[in-house]
Amino acid sequence: MTNLRAMRWLALLLLVATCASTSGHAATTIGQPELDEPALMEKLRSDLQPNPASALALADEGEHRFADSPRAEERRALAIQALINLDRIGAARSRAYQFLAHYPNGPYSAHVAAMTGVHPTPAGPGGLH
Repeated sequence: MTNLRAMRWLALLLLVATCASTSGHAATTIGQPELDEPALMEKLRSDLQPNPASALALADEGEHRFADSPRAEERRALAIQALINLDRIGAARSRAYQFLAHYPNGPYSAHVAAMTGVHPTPAGPGGLH
């Protein structure tokens, strides 16, 4: 009977761990009201250096909730910075390619290019596509 009880506890722990790992930021905000976009951005900026995992989760939450808002470009650049701070360079470069394709001349483009080594692809007659 003790083995069965231990197996049930193990199954319960695995279920809880799986739920927590797949729910991302929501697992840390249970019982807390959702942040509006300005508050989310402020928290993202303040978490970027001391807690890049939290910053990335906030950026992903903002992407889901506020998609193409006026703050999307900054939020996406901060997500790339958070990935770099987490030493996830490949993921940062992947997002940088998407970012620079969407914002080739934006205010954060030079910073993203400098952080990742990815540069906007020139378009036009002599450029690459």
